[in-house]
Amino acid sequence: MLLPLLVSFALADKNTAIFVNDPQYTKAPFAGLERLYVDPATTVGQVKPLATAPKAEHTKDAPGAHTVVFTNPMSAFGEVALNGTKIGTVGPFATVHLEGFAAGWYQLDVTMTSGFSRHFAVEVK
Repeated sequence: MLLPLLVSFALADKNTAIFVNDPQYTKAPFAGLERLYVDPATTVGQVKPLATAPKAEHTKDAPGAHTVVFTNPMSAFGEVALNGTKIGTVGPFATVHLEGFAAGWYQLDVTMTSGFSRHFAVEVK
């Protein structure tokens, strides 16, 4: 009686996608946003890396090659700003890929509708 249960656990798929990207999210070069406020071509030229890592939370995402990679750790939507420039709206647990940025450190701020804000240090390789 117990053997079929144990076999079913052993054969279960261990790579189940919990949070699948919404197909309505923005596409590259600024992929994964619920809403986009800026022109990517203009913004990439305006936002420059910081001289040092900002005093903020470090993300768990691996640094991207010329790409800002950020996964929203909160279960709420938030407005994203990169080094003070408002970029767009990120969904709960969504991963954003902002392509074309120079190597270095960036401060990414996420502000909720309640006014609560979190600040993250994001590295680009």
